[in-house]
Amino acid sequence: MSLVNLAHCCSHLQNASLARLGLTSIPSTNLLHTLMLQLQRSGYITSVTIGGPTPPPPSSLNPILDPSEPSSQLSPSEPAITQANVSTRRLWVGLKYWNNEPVLQKMGMVSKPTRRIWVGFRELEALAKGRRSGYVRGLRGIGESMYVTTDRGLMELRECAERKTGGMLLCRINGV
Repeated sequence: MSLVNLAHCCSHLQNASLARLGLTSIPSTNLLHTLMLQLQRSGYITSVTIGGPTPPPPSSLNPILDPSEPSSQLSPSEPAITQANVSTRRLWVGLKYWNNEPVLQKMGMVSKPTRRIWVGFRELEALAKGRRSGYVRGLRGIGESMYVTTDRGLMELRECAERKTGGMLLCRINGV
């Protein structure tokens, strides 16, 4: 898991959102794909599609895709993923806007590549209630969320607190 790629993705999505882009692409990795599907479920983005260097057709941007079915994620015109073309694969992300304002206002890293922050479920409960844990500020605003990678996969902070599982804090998102 590369936190450098995640940091680039966070800044790219924030900049694309503030530039009012409707569709943008990021490199295709398992971590970014899972995070984008979580963001789609949370309502921060409209669509996630795996494609090549060219944008997918608009008809393939609406469905919610299951990451466990790789054959359903490719558009019919795209070739299958092989070792020869894996570096050209991109995730095409449809950004969402509400009242002419971006839904994804601010997206930033909590854990850095040089400082990873691991927390237990008690600290996650405190963060979910808006209290500080270490030097990490709790969730305070409406539409604010934090994503955590655990041994059970990537989850939102409140979901981790409900399941009483700890993990590494990845990123914080402030929405509308």
